[in-house]
Amino acid sequence: MRLGVNLELMEGYRIYDEVSGKNIVLSYAIKLNNNNRCPFLARDNKCLVHSTYKPLTCRSFPYVPREIQYYIDNNTRTIMHKSVYGISTACTFVKQYASTIEEEVRKHGIQKVFPQEYQYAREAEYWRRWYMRTLTYLWRMGLVDLHSEPVSDAAGINAYIFIISKLIIARRTLL
Repeated sequence: MRLGVNLELMEGYRIYDEVSGKNIVLSYAIKLNNNNRCPFLARDNKCLVHSTYKPLTCRSFPYVPREIQYYIDNNTRTIMHKSVYGISTACTFVKQYASTIEEEVRKHGIQKVFPQEYQYAREAEYWRRWYMRTLTYLWRMGLVDLHSEPVSDAAGINAYIFIISKLIIARRTLL
């Protein structure tokens, strides 16, 4: 489906794998357009990918990760993360009713105020944990050798594509 959207992705957090010589890109961000708006947001404020595919981050909006920290332990060959979520003030509804929303969240919790958004954020966290557990497994199997500092001249590869290709290799070695 052609949407006529000028999309630019920026690599977010990256780690380096010495075995493949590649930077594994764990997160991406969409560069906002000149009006500081998502390029998938039409003039009428409707999402252009709403009915086809809407990423979990978008589905959880306005409940979004404010900070994601990754931790790499070389001794135990473990990679973990910690996410801190908050309510985005980029949402016009949130801006307009900020004090009421804050009060409701204090009284009832985020899962009651934004129930669907909360569930999508939980699903996103499930998959982020899956990435971390799978990379830990691959590291302990010796199929990767992870370092927290990316290498500036190394090519980047999407974490999902990288993990799936490594799992295929791991399966072949176990058979």
